[in-house]
Amino acid sequence: MTVAIANCRRCGRLFNRVGRDICPQCVKDEDEKLATIRAYLRQHPLANIYEVANGTDVTYDEIVQFIRDGRLLLRNNPNMVYPCERCGTPTQSGRLCANCAKEMARELDRNARGQENDQGRGKGYYSKS
Repeated sequence: MTVAIANCRRCGRLFNRVGRDICPQCVKDEDEKLATIRAYLRQHPLANIYEVANGTDVTYDEIVQFIRDGRLLLRNNPNMVYPCERCGTPTQSGRLCANCAKEMARELDRNARGQENDQGRGKGYYSKS
């Protein structure tokens, strides 16, 4: 049995890595921040990310990361938006807006179909024997 020892991504402490790349103390800190954000949003459902950051002392970047990681869901908070990483359009989940996600899925599908059609043609190497 091997014990995976790692440095915490947030604070740099050594810890026994079980599943996440942050130490138990930082996990506890994140959980407390999430509880604070959720409590604030229950009291202020129309708040935006900047208002939540000011009202909870949790940074804008931390709030956005919680949303992107799927740890903070915003079904009842319509003003909690941040920019899509690709086009800048406001979104409420993930890294991309719905349009960019659909467009990237189409491109991936098109590329996958293109590779299937190319199989057997032009692949391999030339040999004189």
